Amino acid sequence: MPPARQPPPVFTAAGRHALALVAREARADGVREVLAPRVRCTAMVIPFELEGLRVTDVGCGPTGLLDPGALATALAACTRPPLILHAETFGNRADGELRTALAAARRTGARIVVDATHTVLERADELLADAGTTHHPDADYLVASLRKLLPIPLGGVVHGLTSPPELADDPLNADLAAVAEIAERRPAVPVLMDAVEDLLDVAWAPAPMPGPYRARLALPEFNPELSRRRASLARLHAAVADLDVVNPGAAHPPVIAHPRAAAIRAELARAGFSLPLHWDGATDGLVALPDDPQAIKIVHRSAGSRRS
Repeated sequence: MPPARQPPPVFTAAGRHALALVAREARADGVREVLAPRVRCTAMVIPFELEGLRVTDVGCGPTGLLDPGALATALAACTRPPLILHAETFGNRADGELRTALAAARRTGARIVVDATHTVLERADELLADAGTTHHPDADYLVASLRKLLPIPLGGVVHGLTSPPELADDPLNADLAAVAEIAERRPAVPVLMDAVEDLLDVAWAPAPMPGPYRARLALPEFNPELSRRRASLARLHAAVADLDVVNPGAAHPPVIAHPRAAAIRAELARAGFSLPLHWDGATDGLVALPDDPQAIKIVHRSAGSRRS
């Protein structure tokens, strides 16, 4: 028997737009609280706050994922079933105790949102599938920002919406798409990418993924490029395998835990490197490694590695 057809995914201009659609649907169904990982970017929870949902921070373990004990404590304090935002931070996936805790929460009425932004290279086939045939047994919603790890400047996706809306563009998001196109053509002008980020910080209304970027996902050269990116990340992980990597083997830049993390980040910045990820207050003891041989040397030297 063929798999039951699921509602089609919705491709949005940004991951935050995908989360906004989840927030709207959850609020309409009576959800009033979101349990969110403390290790996160700010944009992950703003869509829920804009819909009037209360956001409760939940502690995380060393891998950046929700801590099962902290999640149990937060769930016990809820007066009605919440939405649980489980981010696959640094490319790590839930297993063991956390997976059991999420499944148990779902059985008692909580809704699970898996944010696969950091696992998008691993989950590309299911995230980018046009037809709504993929069933996600461990989650109610699967969302991702596509622009962080894929070769597109704008894009997000959400699977699992009960009634996927037809999104309409608006002038602000049209400007966002226009600036993103210019920034992609002029990568040597960083102020253009800053302008894209500034526009994203005010363009919260969900908008469709721009047509040219949506079409790019189906180009013959797209999947080979993803394979090259996975291979490059695998080589990068191998180069720092002797350090304390919190996401070993993930299809995501290696994230290193080190007591001198702030000094290592500062040395990388002085050498002109822009870090793939850093959230003030949440990742202060961590360093996300840029994909560059010189950056690898700096990290080994600063961390006191045997390879330095």
